[in-house]
Amino acid sequence: MFDIGFWELAVLAVVALLVVGPERLPQLVRDGGRWVRAVRRFVTETRYEIERELDVDAGRDFSRGLAEMDELMRIAPDREPGAAKSSPQPPASNPDPKHTEP
Repeated sequence: MFDIGFWELAVLAVVALLVVGPERLPQLVRDGGRWVRAVRRFVTETRYEIERELDVDAGRDFSRGLAEMDELMRIAPDREPGAAKSSPQPPASNPDPKHTEP
């Protein structure tokens, strides 16, 4: 996450030692650790709440259902989307049986 190397940490430790002093430095490190844990916990809980509110799993299930329906339409394209749902009309009967079309 942060691109901090060994030397950057060493410089931070020396500056903290000079500014805070050796007596209060251990307490400062402990407080910093507590603060980092609290922030991590907050971020984790917030992410969980957002995922729960958005119902990510339901969205995935819906997407899978759409994919299955697309696959079924591809396999059995006997009806076009938007086609009339009524039964097909029988052919018109020829009133003149002697009349035949070439």
